[in-house]
Order: sequence, then structure tokens, then C-alpha cells
Amino acid sequence: MKKQGIMFLVMAAVCAVCVGGYFFLKNYEFKSEETTVVETVVTDFDKEQVVRLTVTGDYNYDLVKEGDEWTENSIPEEKIDASKVNLPLSQIYSIETTESVIEAPEDLSAYGLDDPHLSAHIVFEDGTEMTFHFGSNNELVNKDYFQVEGDSNVYLVAYYIDTYFNKVPEDFIAEEETETVETTEEAVETAEAEETVSEETVAQDE
Repeated sequence: MKKQGIMFLVMAAVCAVCVGGYFFLKNYEFKSEETTVVETVVTDFDKEQVVRLTVTGDYNYDLVKEGDEWTENSIPEEKIDASKVNLPLSQIYSIETTESVIEAPEDLSAYGLDDPHLSAHIVFEDGTEMTFHFGSNNELVNKDYFQVEGDSNVYLVAYYIDTYFNKVPEDFIAEEETETVETTEEAVETAEAEETVSEETVAQDE
């Protein structure tokens, strides 16, 4: 009898917990957590204000802008195509990343940034400067480690950005426009020859 009483109390307690849980779940408003993607601004500058681009590392060149004209210091006699200079600048003037930022790592060698394979240094019209370093590739996410000089953090950016800097000075030379222009005398001779052929054809037909 005593055991039955204990069992009854236990069952009553379990039922009370179940009933309480039921009403709790029934009245509780579940809210789905929305995942917010945070974009981190890595670079943001006006590429039109750049007057010098110097690249060192696997590739080396030094482009300088005077007025509206660009020159490359190792081949100053060659005309440089401004649109070709704009290509690499277009890749770094505005970079945002949604990847986790590596905050002030002590060992940059883990990211290939202790000895960057490529660095780009730019100078603006007002004399201010910026330098960017490209490190190794993170194969897990297929992105490159990137650092802005003066910023101790390391970022992950699109793997293809540095490929736009993989050039030699000659790659920036403007292509010459080649056109075949007839002299006035040649044009006259051609017209006369065509006229003669036309007259002979008419005579044959007659």
C-alpha cells in the first residue's frame, strides 16, 4: 500500500511536469534567429586620384602619371595605355569581405605576409600613400590573405585580385593603330585603272 502511494505521487509529479511543459511550449513564442552577414570594408579610395603605381615582388614596374599621361620609368619613351593601368587599380580601390577578419596576428608567416609575393604601392595627388601586400592562398575557401600597410589585421579577399598585377612594363604599352592609307596619286591611278577596265568590258559586250 505504501509503495502504491509512492508510485501515485511519482506519477502525479510526472504528469504535473508534462502538463506544465505543454502549456509552456504552447504559450512560448519561438523566434528564428536571423543570420546577419557583416561586410568589412578593407579598402575605399578614389582611383582617379592615383598618380603613381609601383609594384614589387614577383612582378616589378613603376607607373607615373603626369597630367593625363602615364609613363613607366623603365621605358619612358613608350606611350602607356591609361586603361591598362586602370585595370589593376579597379581591383583594389574598393574591397569588402564577408570572411572572418584575422585580428592582429603575431606570426605573419602563417599567411605568407612576412615576405609578400607581391606588393602594390600607390601615391595620390595630395601626396598621401597606401601599400597593399598579397600573401598566400587559403585553399579551404580559395581566397588570398591580404593586408593594408598600417592596418595590423589580415583579410581574406578574392583569389584573382593579384593576377591583375601580374604584368611587366611592356604590358602597359599602348597599341599602335595601323591603317593603310592611299596617297592621292595612288587613288587616282586606281580610279583610272577601274575606269579603263569598265570601258573595255562595255566594248566587248557591244
